[in-house]
Parts: sequence; structure tokens; C-alpha cells
Amino acid sequence: MRPLALRAFYDRVRQERPDCLFVTGDIGEADSVGRFVEDLGAIAPVYYVLGNHDYYRSSIHVVREKLPAGWLAALAPIQLTEKTALLGVDGWGDARCGDLESTVQLSDWQLIEEFQPVRYDRKARIQLLQELGTAEAFVLGELLARAPACEELVVLTHVPPFAEACVYEDAQSEPAWLPWFTCIATGELLAEYARAHPGKRITVLCGHSHGVGVCRPEPNLEVRTGGWPRGVDDYGNPIVQTTLELA
Repeated sequence: MRPLALRAFYDRVRQERPDCLFVTGDIGEADSVGRFVEDLGAIAPVYYVLGNHDYYRSSIHVVREKLPAGWLAALAPIQLTEKTALLGVDGWGDARCGDLESTVQLSDWQLIEEFQPVRYDRKARIQLLQELGTAEAFVLGELLARAPACEELVVLTHVPPFAEACVYEDAQSEPAWLPWFTCIATGELLAEYARAHPGKRITVLCGHSHGVGVCRPEPNLEVRTGGWPRGVDDYGNPIVQTTLELA
């Protein structure tokens, strides 16, 4: 993380005078994610999920064991206001859509311990990805079942839960990227929940694909993908995506 960019980001966050902060992953790497979360927590209460980069140079289970307060996958749904509740899971690109013969290589295969044994074994790697996606969907299902009665539900996740929400440079990502950048298992659950609760407005905030976009898989389900506008530096340049005013 570039020090000047990080300082400017913290100053920008303070200027918003937030009641709380939502962070949708790729906060840092294994040795820094906790520090960045604590820095943000000194500005306002922070609720977050993790992205794949947050596990780099370590393992999934080790990172999750040492997280500061606010990791949504470990929390019961939170009643933010009288009308709005919050919950979240990390998600994982679960190789359930797009081109499964894709030659796109992610740093995940090398830098996350769980992937190292299957780095060169496509079939085993896809199986692992699908298992991770299924595990994320299981946690999401439990959280949705515990969601309080409310008019609006905000869901944080890192990996876009629908192919249409996987956006890069103002367009849906190419099929070669979709297996690693979409969590279909969580998307199916969210769509099912939305159909079962037509009077509830559901807003999903996610990242991962680096592109700003919005899709509406169901009339009451909106998925917003965060990123950087075209031409703006991304890595090492954190920015405030938006400010939400919740009823």
C-alpha cells in the first residue's frame, strides 16, 4: 500500500463522518489486513468481509483465526437501523460459470496455502473452488435464515454472486475470467431469498473484479460491484466507493 495514498484515503473517510464503515475485501495481505481493519476501526465501527488477497502468503484458516472484530461471517445479522439489517460472507470464485478450460492464472494458486497442492491440477483446483463456494453459501444461508424482520437488507460479499455483476472496464467480464471471479453458489441463495421475500429490498455490495457496475437479478435485489473508474490507478490506491444513507 502506498503511504501517501493510504493517508489520503483515511482523510477522505474521516471527511464523510461515517456512523460505520463497510469494506468488501482485498483490504491487504495476510500480514497487514488486521492492521488496516484496526486503522479504519479507529475512525468508525467497521464491518467487513475478506477477499482473496487478504489470504496471500498465508492460509485461509490462519487468517480467519486472527481477525479483528467486525468480520461479518462470524457475526449474527446486525440491526443497523429500525428498517435495515446487515450481514455478509466472503464468497469465493467457485468455478461454476464461464470457461472452465480458461488459461487465466491467479496469484491465489501460488500465494494461498490451500491452493498450492492443486496449483497445476486443474480438476482438483476446480473441485477445491467449488467446495469453498459451497461453504460460503452454507454460511450465507444460515445468516439469511437468522435475518431480522426488516424492510431493507444489506449484504456484503467480496466475490460478485452473478456473472452479470462481474464487471471490468464497464462491461461483463470475459468467460475466461468468470470461473474465478463469480460465486454462483451465493448468487443462487440470494436470488431464492429475494423471491421468497418480495417486499424486502436487498442490496449486495461486492468487489473483486475491479469494475464499477450495477445489476438487478430480481426486482428487489440489486448488486453493486465496486472498483475504480476507467483510467484511475487501482492497486495501492484505496478510494471511497459511495456513501449510503440508511433509513
